[in-house]
Amino acid sequence: MPSRPADYLRVVDDITEQIRSGELSPGDKLPTYAQLSDTYKVSVSTAQAALRLLRDRGLVEGHQGKGTYVAEQATEM
Repeated sequence: MPSRPADYLRVVDDITEQIRSGELSPGDKLPTYAQLSDTYKVSVSTAQAALRLLRDRGLVEGHQGKGTYVAEQATEM
């Protein structure tokens, strides 16, 4: 039985593909943790882990009290 990727990686891969394809553009606001949790059927902590990894990869930027946005200069694609 093939193993499936960890839930946070599924979220990371999907958002990365949306950025790569242009569906999400630089400056676009990402959904909240709660919205991502509902969309991907994962826990809020899993959504947080996914966005943290996307930030570490330079694909998104968090702005305290405002949300998370696609980075102007996505560094890793």
